[in-house]
Amino acid sequence: MAVQDPLSPLPKLASIAREAGVSVATVSKALNGRADVSARTRQLIAEVLERRGHSWQRPRTARGSLVDVMLQGLGSAYALAILEGVEEAAWQLGVDLVVSAVVGRTKHGQPPPAWLDRLGARDSAGVLLVRTMPTATQRAWLADHDIPAVVVEPRAAVPRGLPVVAATNVAGARAATEHLIGLGHERIAIVTGRPGVPCAKERRAGYRKAMAVAGLKIDPRWEICGYFQMDDALQAARAMLGELPEPPTAVFACSDAMALGVYQALGEHGLRVPGDVSVVGFDDSLAAAYATPGLTTVRQPWPELGAAGLAALLADRPPARVEVPTALVVRSSTAPA
Repeated sequence: MAVQDPLSPLPKLASIAREAGVSVATVSKALNGRADVSARTRQLIAEVLERRGHSWQRPRTARGSLVDVMLQGLGSAYALAILEGVEEAAWQLGVDLVVSAVVGRTKHGQPPPAWLDRLGARDSAGVLLVRTMPTATQRAWLADHDIPAVVVEPRAAVPRGLPVVAATNVAGARAATEHLIGLGHERIAIVTGRPGVPCAKERRAGYRKAMAVAGLKIDPRWEICGYFQMDDALQAARAMLGELPEPPTAVFACSDAMALGVYQALGEHGLRVPGDVSVVGFDDSLAAAYATPGLTTVRQPWPELGAAGLAALLADRPPARVEVPTALVVRSSTAPA
């Protein structure tokens, strides 16, 4: 299910608010079960909805407007960009946030045990898990206490029943590879991410799909793993270039950090970007625009992912999966073969 704008319902809320003679925030509070909305105001809003052919439904939870956001860490620009999207959506919807970070508190990047006690004490309306995953025990506790949860950009396989919001990784990787194929490249290598991470599998699948549709064979030596790290990509690219009698004419790296590692390895082998080898990344990080040459990459919709995650969490019936579109950003690192 593709989502262009997670906040698209807002104009409808504004229309309902005008007809009911209340504010947009009041409509949002009523629809989300906030206690600080009078019975008379709820009745006015219900009447407007009924006139428009929508039956009044009791919100899924009678809890307050407090939502917990659990991030894997706050040290990356990606996490902060997702949080920015969540915060903007929360402000428009009249929702308050409690933000916590996992890194340094548990060994495997899972919420610490004490998190559940605090969650129950503040009567949270739901949990937005950004690039982190609760344990089976924690998931059972959330279910027992009727606290919904949504995972944004999961870093591990997601158990059935837990809604997911992610970027269109397959489509983004396919667009990146098709861009190179369109430039006449046939020997296209890929630097994959950490095995087991869903987005790494999806981007690899997108690359393979594009190559298959174009009728291009993939040399197994063209598929190398960089674990989403610049140094690992550098080492893997060095090994590939040293092994192959003829290097690929293009490389699709499944993250911008790995693409910059590829830049370094190509330079060490006397190869120019894009004169000898074209390179495409994935993320559209700040480094991509300032690299030399500027890196062609796939833009990750980080703020939009955060907003879509909150929208899914507050929905009466959260969809099993929401995908937010990526976009190819063409710069100077790609050229005809």
